Amino acid sequence: MAVEGKIIGALLLGDEIRRDAPRTVQALRNLGISRIVMLTGDRADAAETIGSAMDLDAVLADRSAADKVEAVASEQALHPTVMIGDGINDAPALAAADVGIAMGARGASASSEAADVVILVDRIDRVASAVQIARRTRMIALQSIVVGLGLSGVAMGFAAFGWLSPVQGALTQEAIDVAVILNALRTLVPARGQRSRGMAPTTFQTLLDDHVTLDAVLDRLRAIADALDNAPPQNATALILDANKIVREQIVAHEREDETQLYPRVRAFLPDGHGLAAMSRGHREIHHLARLLDRIATTHDADDPDPYLIRDAQHVIESLETLVRIHNAQEEDIYQHAVAG
Repeated sequence: MAVEGKIIGALLLGDEIRRDAPRTVQALRNLGISRIVMLTGDRADAAETIGSAMDLDAVLADRSAADKVEAVASEQALHPTVMIGDGINDAPALAAADVGIAMGARGASASSEAADVVILVDRIDRVASAVQIARRTRMIALQSIVVGLGLSGVAMGFAAFGWLSPVQGALTQEAIDVAVILNALRTLVPARGQRSRGMAPTTFQTLLDDHVTLDAVLDRLRAIADALDNAPPQNATALILDANKIVREQIVAHEREDETQLYPRVRAFLPDGHGLAAMSRGHREIHHLARLLDRIATTHDADDPDPYLIRDAQHVIESLETLVRIHNAQEEDIYQHAVAG
């Protein structure tokens, strides 16, 4: 943005990874999906930035609708292919894929009409759940077919030798049909390993609100770190003391509350302890950097500031700001896992 030819500011727009995308990719890998490709019409640099943050086999950028259809056809020559999309340009590729999955909550209606499956909520992790449900349903269906035909064949053999009267044979067949139907109804019940009580979405939203509040604190730290670039020594001392107070009273206090109060609550919704051990390790690193900043702030000579200590403090502040942002993003992924149950 410029006023009378003088630049006064800039707007930077960038794509963000869906919070649930990394977990979705991992879940699909665990389900045996051997190849995952990102297919997008965005520029290559933006696509590569997103793709590098996830475990993808290939990133195909600058693709038009026709290019997407061609890419799907290429993948189909190797394996059965599932296409996931939500835009108008995705509709032809969704129709061409063996299975098209549309994100229907915010996606274009054309993509929903072309797809075989529509996810009605704006959560891409439901794709992995759909694959898991489909596989289990198919397995139960095959069990019902094999067991039903097998038992019917045995009953027919008994009847052929006269060991079953017509009435007995009819009753036996009815019993077999009921057993097969009851077995098929297992698809309505989650698998034993999947049954868990999910965290309430309202609790999840409260946790996200806490992170939004903390984001404002991190923005202040970022501003302090930037200001230290050209701050006079006396002003630098005041900035370092301000940053130390913010870290001690807000960030460290927040992380300590997470460790002692939040994590025990969340662990009840995570039978596998999903990621909490790594989060505790992140807390220890945050506390270590906080102690380092406190040491610099308390030993810093306000009357004769050391420029090297100012640079060290700036480095620690920047490291803390970056680490806490990454840590918050990881926690949000865990919270979503807890909501899913």
